Amino acid sequence: MSIPQRGISVPEAVRQLLARNYPIYECLKMRLINYHSLAEHVQSHVEEVTGRKASINTLVVAIKRFADGLDEIKVPDSFSVLEKARISLSSGIVDVTIKAHRSQFSKILRSLTDLSDELSEFPNIFPLATSIEMILPAEDYDAIRGKLGDLDVAQTRSNVAKLTLFLSLGGEMTPGISSYITDLLYRNGVNIIDAFLGYGDIIMVVEGRDGPLAYDILQREIHAQK
Repeated sequence: MSIPQRGISVPEAVRQLLARNYPIYECLKMRLINYHSLAEHVQSHVEEVTGRKASINTLVVAIKRFADGLDEIKVPDSFSVLEKARISLSSGIVDVTIKAHRSQFSKILRSLTDLSDELSEFPNIFPLATSIEMILPAEDYDAIRGKLGDLDVAQTRSNVAKLTLFLSLGGEMTPGISSYITDLLYRNGVNIIDAFLGYGDIIMVVEGRDGPLAYDILQREIHAQK
């Protein structure tokens, strides 16, 4: 069950949902989906997230506005976007989702930071709209799992891999780079579980078995652009 986000509008909830669902996102880009049917499909989720009623007509308008905006997204120059980029692959990773209200984020982040002293490396921690994602090695998670106290651990994905893509200055300033990377991996059979775009790097979580494949795909692309 999703925690209602205070102040979030129905259009924003629709935008977040569609942007994170890659198959639907691609169908919207290619105009291969019925807006009314999609509105019926997402209605209950949007109402749960926003805590308010959302009519089908309102959802259709929000979906159409999102889809129309996709036409304005420019595809980056594939011959320069990964130039001078570097990539690392870590296996045996755990992706942890902690559900929480935003008012609890500061306390939770302090607790996780304090626990990091016991770990082999500082975990990747990402505060989102209604949750906090924590990505860390399995042995580190085993070391602190019993110390998470009353935190609402909603989901734990084990045996995943983490790819960290370090971008050049030109690459990180390229509009649409995250969509480019996502498309590249998806076309080659790699499903991205989670992705986080930072300043100068992109962190992606994939199934453990897909880690080496994703690494090879990105390495080939990097070398092709040198």
